[in-house]
Amino acid sequence: MRPESPRQAVSFAKRFRAPYMAGGTWLQPVWERDRCWPGRLVMLNPGWPGFRGVDENSEGLTVGALTTLDELARHPLTDPYLPPLKGLMNHVAGPGVRHLGTVGGNLLAGGDLLALALALNATVDLVGGKGVNSESLAEWIREPSPGDLLRSVTVPDCQGWPVAVEKLGHRERFSPTRATVACAHDGRQVRLAVCGEGGAGRLVVTEAMLRDQGVPGLKDLATVAGSELQALGWRDARLRLAVRRILSFLLEEVNRGV
Repeated sequence: MRPESPRQAVSFAKRFRAPYMAGGTWLQPVWERDRCWPGRLVMLNPGWPGFRGVDENSEGLTVGALTTLDELARHPLTDPYLPPLKGLMNHVAGPGVRHLGTVGGNLLAGGDLLALALALNATVDLVGGKGVNSESLAEWIREPSPGDLLRSVTVPDCQGWPVAVEKLGHRERFSPTRATVACAHDGRQVRLAVCGEGGAGRLVVTEAMLRDQGVPGLKDLATVAGSELQALGWRDARLRLAVRRILSFLLEEVNRGV
């Protein structure tokens, strides 16, 4: 189905219980693996206003959900706002996938960009049955509203913030991430986020400890972060250990830039 507008796309998706389709780089392998192809697809149009492109505004940097990963990586505003992104992109699939895959698709699939966007306290614009509304990315992924269509994601003006991201995968490019960890310092406090096999979210308890006590000993960090990861759904003890080690490394890197 090819809707004429975003509102119609939302209507089609809800009426026919059909998934949205843009680049298809995540949906296609999932459907092939599960051998379960949908009867209908709602095709999204990158020509709809606000759905594609990168724009600097009073809120920060807004990226349309149908902007391709390659377009974002090559945009001149990416370096000042998202300095670790180009390095991270080298670990996101291959060039052909990055030419097709979209920012919105990567976020919705729990891809590598999600941890970075969460650590930067990003907000999202969503098209629903009653129009467009904005909310924090962290709240939306925790309690998504069925059928809502992601139009864009906005990161605040984070120019000059020390930001670091690290990915752990089965293989560097051609498999889903096992874990991606992001760390940012906004001048007042450290922000931490993860995504991967155990789910996605901000590590708010660990952030509070760092805010109240400063960078503690590695033992304290391991205990608090490990417990919070387990509460988020990270059941694999070895994977939690790997994430804790990445956190320690990223905290040292970010604190050097403060």
